[in-house]
Amino acid sequence: MKVTTTIREDHQAELTLVLDSQELERAKRRVAREYARRMKIPGFRPGKAPYELVARRVGEEAIREEALERLLDEYYPKALKEAEIEPYGPGKLEEIVSEDPPTFKLLVPLAVDVELGDYRSVRLPYEPPELDEEEVDKVIEAYRQMFAVLEPVDRPAEVGDVVYVNVQAYEEGQEDGEPLFADQNHPVLIEKEPHDGEWPYPGFPEEFVGAKAGDTKTLTYTYPDDEEDETLWGKTVVVKAEVVEVKGRSVPELDDDFAQQLGAQDAEDLRKGVRESLAQQKQQTYDVEYLTSVLDEIIAQATLKYPPQVVEDEVVNRLNEYLQEAQQRGLSWEDYLKERGTDEEALKAEIREEAEPFVRRRLVLEAIAREENLEVDTDKVLDAARNYLVQMASSMEPKEARKLGRDKAFIQDLVAAAAHDELIGQAEAFVISLAKGELEAREAAEEDEDSDEEGEKAEVAAAPEAQEGETGAVEAEAAPADEEAAEAASTDEPEA
Repeated sequence: MKVTTTIREDHQAELTLVLDSQELERAKRRVAREYARRMKIPGFRPGKAPYELVARRVGEEAIREEALERLLDEYYPKALKEAEIEPYGPGKLEEIVSEDPPTFKLLVPLAVDVELGDYRSVRLPYEPPELDEEEVDKVIEAYRQMFAVLEPVDRPAEVGDVVYVNVQAYEEGQEDGEPLFADQNHPVLIEKEPHDGEWPYPGFPEEFVGAKAGDTKTLTYTYPDDEEDETLWGKTVVVKAEVVEVKGRSVPELDDDFAQQLGAQDAEDLRKGVRESLAQQKQQTYDVEYLTSVLDEIIAQATLKYPPQVVEDEVVNRLNEYLQEAQQRGLSWEDYLKERGTDEEALKAEIREEAEPFVRRRLVLEAIAREENLEVDTDKVLDAARNYLVQMASSMEPKEARKLGRDKAFIQDLVAAAAHDELIGQAEAFVISLAKGELEAREAAEEDEDSDEEGEKAEVAAAPEAQEGETGAVEAEAAPADEEAAEAASTDEPEA
């Protein structure tokens, strides 16, 4: 076998495999023998029928195609090993260049290669925004508006009121004919500014500021050529409207009773809860933006090489998530796309645009996790896998859910996915701590602590030696004294 390799700029390898001229013929014979063992051919024992007879029965083309496929299955792994290629995924047969000798041209996506650069030097100021008390006021005001009730008023309509009108619309010049559209007692909310979606046209509600019950108005409007209702394109319409009733919005007072309707103890507790919730949201939003900025800084000094299949796999994964969402909502794929105002190709393009930067950041996080030897907490991984399984089972029939829970291969994949998510989470926490300077400070403190421990160990190790030295010195000092005492004792001994 001869293998030639060409590395492309998109991080894929073009492999050309050239086999011995006799390989195809030998492979065809092997295939024919297998067919012969499975076939009943009069006059021949299983597997003993001649090639020509088997080829007439099965077809020369079928044998040839299967032989080529088996040759590729056999020699492709050998070619990867010989070319020292680590693939990202399965290779693709581009062309059978020749059958004599058997020559195959393949395209192989290469494994991801990430060179991180000096990522540990990245530092960015961490400055989460402070919560403005006006933001708390806006949320509470929105709650009050949600609980507003409509009550009839005996005054001209104002912004914020709801006016009920009878509407009849005619094409200009045909006011005596059939109306183009009509509605009775139609509610119209008067807002400060006109916006798309107002019926029967933008700005219609504002026409009733100052109107009272019993008033009538004749209004004229020309629809643009991009109006949702194609029958109205370019038409000038005369709208006759009669005011039936005006209702004002009664907004509840911000007191303890109102706060208790929202689950708070009192008005102050409501404000505290809203403040904490907003602060948490702002913090989470800032942390996501901060992480993205940090990763972009790391990516700027890194070298990332990956084949296009990496991004395409992410596109497919996200597209499948949309498909699952449509199924859970009981929508067909066509209705789901229509609801989003798009088609499949446009949705894929939108996903692909988001997937590219996502993939680059994920690859960097995976590389950092490997470089820093980050490890996952097994208990957390198993808990996450269980939660994934419960969420999936909740939208399935009980029988199917039980079957899924007994699928060992699926459970293994689920645990692997949970472990990957946990590892990515740890890598994210690591780079945030790194960029804020917290990691450097913590590592310095740990080094100081280690130095102190080493010093204490050295002192403990030296203590017996010092004690032994002191003992020796005492013994040395005591020795002359003992000798003097012995001599004195012998001198004092009485003579016989």
